[in-house]
Amino acid sequence: MMLDKATVLTTLFTIVDDTMKGSSMIQQALQRPGRAPQLSDSELVTIALYQELIGELREDHFFRLHAASLRVFFPRLNERSRYNRRKRSLWSVILAVRTSLQLVQDGLCFEKIAAIDSALVPCVSYKRSKRASDFVGYADYGICSSKALKYFGCKLYTVVSFNGLILGFVLTKASPYDNQPVVDVLDSASHHLQHLLGDGAYNDAALESYLEQHRSLVSLSPAKANQAAKRPENEQKLLNRFRLICETVNAQLQEQLHLSKHYAKSTWGLITRIASKVTAHSVGMMLKMLFDRPALQLADPAV
Repeated sequence: MMLDKATVLTTLFTIVDDTMKGSSMIQQALQRPGRAPQLSDSELVTIALYQELIGELREDHFFRLHAASLRVFFPRLNERSRYNRRKRSLWSVILAVRTSLQLVQDGLCFEKIAAIDSALVPCVSYKRSKRASDFVGYADYGICSSKALKYFGCKLYTVVSFNGLILGFVLTKASPYDNQPVVDVLDSASHHLQHLLGDGAYNDAALESYLEQHRSLVSLSPAKANQAAKRPENEQKLLNRFRLICETVNAQLQEQLHLSKHYAKSTWGLITRIASKVTAHSVGMMLKMLFDRPALQLADPAV
C-alpha cells in the first residue's frame, strides 16, 4: 500500500525540522535581519523535497496541481515566484540537511566499500543559443558513450554505498573524462572508505597508484579489452554485481527525480535543483526505513 499524503508530509516535515533545529551550522546560516518569513524555512525545504519525491519536473506545474492541497498542511504557502526565490537562496541549507541526517552520518562513518559513477546533466538543447546561456563557462560539450549522445551540460559524479546511500557527489563540466574528478568526488565528504568500485572508465594505473599511496584507498575496476584480467572471473562478476547499486541510484535520479529534465535556466537554479534532488533521495530513503520498507523503493511516497 502507498503512504497517504498526510503521513508523508508530516513525517517529511518532522525529519527536516528536527534536522535543521539540531544543527548549529544550519541555524547559523539561517540567521538574517528583518522579520521572520510567514512560511518557515523548514516548511519550504519540506515542500521542495516533496516536489522532488513525487517527480514533478516543473514548479509551475507543481503549483498548479498541488498548491491547493498543500495549503491544507502549509496555510502560509507563498505564491510561486517568491517560493522559487527563497528556495534558491536556501540551496546550501538543503545540502546541509542531507549531510546532517543521521543516516548519512552513519554511512560516512561505517561504510568501507562504495561505488562511483557519473550521470549526464544536459543544460542547453541544441536549438538554444549557447552564447546567450547563463551556463557558458560552467557547462561544456560532453559525450555519453553508453547512450551514444553528445550534449551541452554537466556531469554529476556520485559515490554510493552498498545500501544505496549517496555518500558524496560533485557536479562538473561534461567534458572531463570520468577518471579525472575522482579525487574531488572523494573530497566532497569526510568518509572512511577503503575500497572504491568503478567501471572501465576508472581503470587508470596512475589514479589507482595515487589513491593507494596517498588515500589508503584501493580502486577496483575491470580490465579493458586489451589488458590481461586483473582478478578471477567469478570475483570480477561479484564486483560488477555490487557496482550495479550505483547505477541503480543514478537510474532513480534520472527516471524518478528527473535529473536530466531539471528545466533550470541559470547555474544558480541548476545547483538548487541538484541539491534538492540529491537531498530528496537521502531523505526518501530515511522515510522508507522509518516505515520499515525497502529503502530504495522511492516510488511509494509519490502521492
